[in-house]
Amino acid sequence: MVKIINIFGDQYSGQAGKAGVFAKWKGRQYRRAYVIPANPKTTMQQTVRGFFTNAITAWHTYHSIQRLVYSYLATGLVMSGMNLLVRRWQLAATKVLTLPIAPSEGIKQIASAESLKTDEVVSAVDNPTTLVAKPVEIGSLVSGTTWASPVQDAFVDIDMGDVRLPSAIATCDGALAVGEAVAADDQLCISYTSGGRTIVKEVLATYEAGVEEFAARASIDDALRTKYYPIDFKSVHFYVYDDSLTTYTEIESEEIDAINGQAYLDKTAEYDATDQHTYNSFTPIETAKLEVTKVDTSFITWRRYSDANGHIPIAQTIEDETYDWTLSAGSKVSVIRAAQSAVLATKHELVVLTAV
Repeated sequence: MVKIINIFGDQYSGQAGKAGVFAKWKGRQYRRAYVIPANPKTTMQQTVRGFFTNAITAWHTYHSIQRLVYSYLATGLVMSGMNLLVRRWQLAATKVLTLPIAPSEGIKQIASAESLKTDEVVSAVDNPTTLVAKPVEIGSLVSGTTWASPVQDAFVDIDMGDVRLPSAIATCDGALAVGEAVAADDQLCISYTSGGRTIVKEVLATYEAGVEEFAARASIDDALRTKYYPIDFKSVHFYVYDDSLTTYTEIESEEIDAINGQAYLDKTAEYDATDQHTYNSFTPIETAKLEVTKVDTSFITWRRYSDANGHIPIAQTIEDETYDWTLSAGSKVSVIRAAQSAVLATKHELVVLTAV
């Protein structure tokens, strides 16, 4: 039925007999002819529908900040971020070009000062333990010089599900080094909960000699990352899957809650009284503004303000790089970076602003 709103003029919505179909999209009123859609189901039509389905599937795997960057890119195009991804996907697929890659994402931590805590003794032998200072710089916490508890095979920074390996994992029982050597098709797996989801044995890496080995990934820049984040604190179990025996062996991992300043041993029951941690803490700046533009233009691809913990999540598309990057805060010297790739623009990092 046609819906009519009279304010010195008629506004229509829906079908008007066989005369036409009226609707609004993105605030625009339009009318199209009434037709009965044809559906010949040609090979090309089915192929294009497949592209559309694949694009929508990809969209639903993106995190909220990855979707948000597409919304920025769609500004002025009178379409949604999802529409833009679908359009790009179909154009690339039709011309057999590289399909859109999931946007790169990370967290900037904005600070007015930073402080290195070296060999800080655990606050209690129970589990979790509370660190002396917070927030913690993402990717900075490691075992201290003295460590009596079992050696940790992985550090899990829960903010974005980053998994760091301080040493290579060479056997199926990790640092214990008494199990059989890892071999082709063995896997590193992780179970955890995140925002109401329960993830069981998600594969982080598969062993393929000379291509993907369980080498050390001690830096946050080359950490493995879970599909979902943030990870719920105290929910992780970390495994090596032995393909030859089809068995999972849980190995040691330590979770780090950077915001609340806590650490938790996932497999070990409690800390030893002599255990130590080394990490970096900082004094957060709230409401600092991060603005990203396409290089040498004024087109904004990201604008966000830091929260009370100094965190600014950020995502950028690979296809639209490179980017100019400006960080500013009241009474602080702005930081300006030019011509950065998407990966570099979005990497985890602590940025210390100095007073004017």
